[in-house]
Amino acid sequence: MSTTTADTAVGSTEAAGLASKPPPSKSLSLFTRFRFWTKIWLFKSAVVATFKVMRFVQASKLKPFLPTYTKHYPVRPMLENRVFLPPNAKSGGKYPLLIVVHGGGFALLDPTVDDELNSYFANKQGFVVVAVNYRKAPSYAFPDPVHDVAEITRAVLADQELPVDYSNVVLAGFSAGGNLALAVAQLPGIKEKVRSLLPVVPVVDFSGIYKGEFRTTKEGKPDVLKDNGALFTWAYIKEGEDRYDPLLSPIYAGRDKLPQRIWFICAEYDYLCHEGEIMAKELAGIEDENETGPEWEKNGIRFRMVPDVQHGWTHMAKSGDAEVQRKKEVEELYKECADWLRK
Repeated sequence: MSTTTADTAVGSTEAAGLASKPPPSKSLSLFTRFRFWTKIWLFKSAVVATFKVMRFVQASKLKPFLPTYTKHYPVRPMLENRVFLPPNAKSGGKYPLLIVVHGGGFALLDPTVDDELNSYFANKQGFVVVAVNYRKAPSYAFPDPVHDVAEITRAVLADQELPVDYSNVVLAGFSAGGNLALAVAQLPGIKEKVRSLLPVVPVVDFSGIYKGEFRTTKEGKPDVLKDNGALFTWAYIKEGEDRYDPLLSPIYAGRDKLPQRIWFICAEYDYLCHEGEIMAKELAGIEDENETGPEWEKNGIRFRMVPDVQHGWTHMAKSGDAEVQRKKEVEELYKECADWLRK
């Protein structure tokens, strides 16, 4: 199924019914636009170069996390996706399917950034994992990445070569990937096939109405997104775009437009935690603030605010004992996620 006019219409129609105000004006000065354009391309170039060097230097260290194979689907032949199968997958066996959308502000990185996570879910938790790719902003702004992820997700769901139990399909994503997972889960050919959603530190509101304050850690470290959040927003959203469209701002998606099981995982020192928690409460039908805390589950919706961590803590390595502890805590979290997703 094509994800052009029809998919865009789904989002726009829902947004029109939910928005009580016109989309806010986001016009930027010519100087600011030039500054952002220069900065994002320098940023992209630096990240690409850095990751190429890191992958070359750490090739032997990264080898255990490599996918079983990579695959290009005809719907987006230019995009490489990474497939991780459980070890010694039995012929005729069926395994839960985890489709993962990587983060990077809609502008950076590729599915390799999640190799360690994806290999963990395949090798230790018995999932078939497909890490999907999408074209990046600013060359490909909204809704192009949504269309990319939607088309590839549909292709994965129709892939007869995968040893998948289609009664247990999960869509997961980190940061921008969490936004994209929540977006495509609303679409025909996907919504009815996805059992659970796992958005981790997702951005869910571009209207600005539910944005929280930047959060500084106890040690005085600034919010990770403080300096670049506006840059990524500019790169992804064209001027004049309807920011209430739930394919862009999933917080405006109605409960009936999303799968019944969703676990929002947010970080205490991340300003995106505010909007993520509000969306979770809206979907769960929670109105009383005193009814919840940093972790709760109701009506198929689960929420957790992980204490003492910043945006991207699952992927940001530390050093020495701190890194050992971080990896231990992240693996414990992933195990808990796997157990919940199998229920």
